[in-house]
Amino acid sequence: MQKMIKDLVSDYQADVLEYFHYFHSHAELSFMEYETSAYIREKLQQFGIPLMEGVRGTSTVGILDSGVEGPVLAFRADIDALPIQEKAPVAYASCTAGVMHACGHDSHTAVLLALAKLMSEHKDLLRGKVKFIFQAAEEKIPGGAVALCEDGVMEDVDAIYAFHCSSMLPTGLIATNTGAGSACVGTYEIHIQGKSGHICMPEETINPLPIACSVATTLNQVLANRVNPMERALLSVTSLHCGEKDNIVADKAVIGGNIRTFDDNLMDTLFDHVEQICGGICSAYGTTYHLEKEIGYPVVWNYEKECKIVNQAADLLGYPREVSNTAMNGEDFSYYLKEKPGIIFYIRMGNPEKSDGWHPHHNGKFQLDEDGLQVALEMELAIYLLSI
Repeated sequence: MQKMIKDLVSDYQADVLEYFHYFHSHAELSFMEYETSAYIREKLQQFGIPLMEGVRGTSTVGILDSGVEGPVLAFRADIDALPIQEKAPVAYASCTAGVMHACGHDSHTAVLLALAKLMSEHKDLLRGKVKFIFQAAEEKIPGGAVALCEDGVMEDVDAIYAFHCSSMLPTGLIATNTGAGSACVGTYEIHIQGKSGHICMPEETINPLPIACSVATTLNQVLANRVNPMERALLSVTSLHCGEKDNIVADKAVIGGNIRTFDDNLMDTLFDHVEQICGGICSAYGTTYHLEKEIGYPVVWNYEKECKIVNQAADLLGYPREVSNTAMNGEDFSYYLKEKPGIIFYIRMGNPEKSDGWHPHHNGKFQLDEDGLQVALEMELAIYLLSI
């Protein structure tokens, strides 16, 4: 099977490179992927793959029915880029000023589109149905996965797979894990109400700045004092805005920050602590506050069966693999996994000789080794064949 997969995928190497260069050079922000989605839909229609009806926005779902009884398997790619100016010296650099595929979603999309073309031309390999999910807006809460799940994309799916590229380790290394894969994400802004006035009349004012400093300092102690040290969590204070002039007491201070955890329930508990701290300190100073919070993506929870299939695919193809560490990044693939089994795994696509050093994700010099695209296409095809 290894030789068959590698020979078959090699026939689509030019296609996946063409798609990758197009998506990279036509980078578009979350929920605004109009050219990207139009290109995907046009290609799927050329391949004879019907589109799922009722899908909102710029997401696209192609459904390929083999006509043979079998499972319904889904593969997902995210299609959005980031508000970053490209600095990578590549011929196919982004044509959109200040927008770049600096997280590798272009590689995910190109590989999935190539897989769709390959499968449409080799339906004899298939059983059941395949859903090709090209999802908008992974980078922006609430993410595109929520709407797709609401639109019923997962209703008949038996298992779902996705990969995420990585620029920081050598090409061809496959990384998987079971259980928690990435964190639940929450953001907050605390608006502390003061009473403005002249600095020379403190008795007539309420200065929100020292109150905000007290709140920020106390928030930084929450994990040490209120959370089991065996639980991995993060509560950060990352911004504080207050005042404009040295002799004016401001009327408001705004604190901003981020919470991340591998337990969705712990997220609620941590926000309860934030409320208690703000309420207690502001009450002591005789003022009020308003908390604006947003709980983003839930914890990604990878399933054991699907993890084993990915590992089997790597072994079959002869690629080295490792256990991936759980990461504090957020990923809205979690919404699919709340409905059906699946996994998101990592394919390393780093080559410092081709990219003038190692450059991390969300960096203007981010660059992938194009040889990794063929690895990813081989992996997705092998995963499919081992799953049916």
